[in-house]
Amino acid sequence: MIEIKNLTVLNKEQKLISNLNATFKEGEFWAILGKNGTGKTTLLHTLAGLLDYRIGQITVNGIELRSLSSIQRAREIAVLSQLMETGLNCTVEQNIAYGRYAWNKLKNNNRSDEKLINAAINNMELEELRKKSIQEISGGELRKVEIATILAQNSQIMILDEPLNHLDISFRYKLMHLLKQLSDKKLIIIVTHDIQYVKAYCSHVMLLNKNGETSIGLTSDIMNINNINKMLDTNLPNNILL
Repeated sequence: MIEIKNLTVLNKEQKLISNLNATFKEGEFWAILGKNGTGKTTLLHTLAGLLDYRIGQITVNGIELRSLSSIQRAREIAVLSQLMETGLNCTVEQNIAYGRYAWNKLKNNNRSDEKLINAAINNMELEELRKKSIQEISGGELRKVEIATILAQNSQIMILDEPLNHLDISFRYKLMHLLKQLSDKKLIIIVTHDIQYVKAYCSHVMLLNKNGETSIGLTSDIMNINNINKMLDTNLPNNILL
């Protein structure tokens, strides 16, 4: 569980989100939506402990986020970044195995958990690529590798920034269905611009408006055309959410 109290999110000295209060629980699938520049990624990085915060409080399962070491955070929270990096010249399987680092590091045991790694490879349909260098695969395949690494990490909280980027349409539905299944026992939080997927799969939503205000709650309550138009500062047709 992540609990936020009176959090103000800043980008340098610009206030993006003001006095935010929210609770994210296991068994919930959250989406954070907003126009570019409203603070979606900044908020996500703050919740993941990648950015510090000066105003407010964030606790993870009752523990102040700031007090967790990087290894402890990785055990609690798996983070998928928006931008992709090829990183080291390793195979797909080796890259996914790095997701187990935080768990094996504390046990002084670098052996990979083969069951979790194989499950991640199968879920991301990477079996035929597992021995291939990640520098020789396409952008969509690399995105699948990054998501598989997060799945292998198997943290109780998964925070994903634009996970649907670079994926084809059919696999986007497969991934959202998988995340929905995982959210039965985990807390999943994603940032996305794809409102149709949010309405179909996410249980909860947070809309970020350009004035720093938020709309937070059940997707069925929040995802209506009036709130979407306010968030986007536009006038979309009513059937956009069908």
